Amino acid sequence: MKTVQYLVMFFTFLLLLNACSKDAEPEAPSCSQTENISMKINGDEKQFEIQGWGISLDNDGTGHTLELLIVSGVYYPSQDSYAISIELPYKKTGDNIIEEFNYFRVKDTTSARGDFDPGNLQSSVYINSNTCISLSFSGTAIIDGKEIIISEGVIEHVYREAFEDQ
Repeated sequence: MKTVQYLVMFFTFLLLLNACSKDAEPEAPSCSQTENISMKINGDEKQFEIQGWGISLDNDGTGHTLELLIVSGVYYPSQDSYAISIELPYKKTGDNIIEEFNYFRVKDTTSARGDFDPGNLQSSVYINSNTCISLSFSGTAIIDGKEIIISEGVIEHVYREAFEDQ
């Protein structure tokens, strides 16, 4: 009879020990399955799509850079388009980690090209994995003498094929 009591106490102790275990680790953010690539450019809402992406080895060999090319616009009968390329460290998340933000605008036969200085670009990268990217951004730049204001920028994108794990 004492053996049964000891067994009951032992299993009760195990149950209590398990109930007092550490809280589960928070789940990593998951990729949104809704594609959203948009921003306001000087107050006008624009929808974009990803035209290209890739990973390159950094020049010093210490890591990898993720490159995104997003485009929007009309190409025929008259040109009215935008192309933006973004470079940031692959798999890194956090605030203000975008290394390059290049802007290219074509309207009819006139084009404007310039870069947003990292000091004038605010960004938050929430997810940066081999399957998807999620980030927000805003900033200002003077390009060809005109102020370009980008606000409410969002990229929520799932890659068609996952990158090989780097």
